Amino acid sequence: MLISQLWIISHRSVDEALIAIAGSFGIMILLYPLFMIGTLGAGDIKLIMILPAYMPFADSLITVFMSFAAGACIGLVKMIAAGTLHERLRVMKAYIEAVSAGGRLIVYDKPASMAGGTIRDHQIHFSIPVLIGTAVYFGGFWKS
Repeated sequence: MLISQLWIISHRSVDEALIAIAGSFGIMILLYPLFMIGTLGAGDIKLIMILPAYMPFADSLITVFMSFAAGACIGLVKMIAAGTLHERLRVMKAYIEAVSAGGRLIVYDKPASMAGGTIRDHQIHFSIPVLIGTAVYFGGFWKS
């Protein structure tokens, strides 16, 4: 984060660095609920917080959206390949029912034991989807 802010100050201005910091914290606030329920790691959020240093805030949000779409595709392929799609859908249904009944968010992987295996078996590293989302943005495939 510090390196990206120094880059902005040296190539642009202090004002733009402050705008980038505000954008970074805006993204953190948007993604914090996903961290609290255990569906997104703190390192992933820190990685995503760098985006406003290199692109406008609106484009950062599009990049995050594209990253989540890429992550969903990777996760789907992983679940199909492992033969766990049906079990993970059952876990998601149980989570939605628990949140609906309790009226508040809970940690998502608590019911992971229903699907067997360890929690790690049910996760992906989100840095690859962030890379894909960023490549889509910088590659010009999606511009706002």
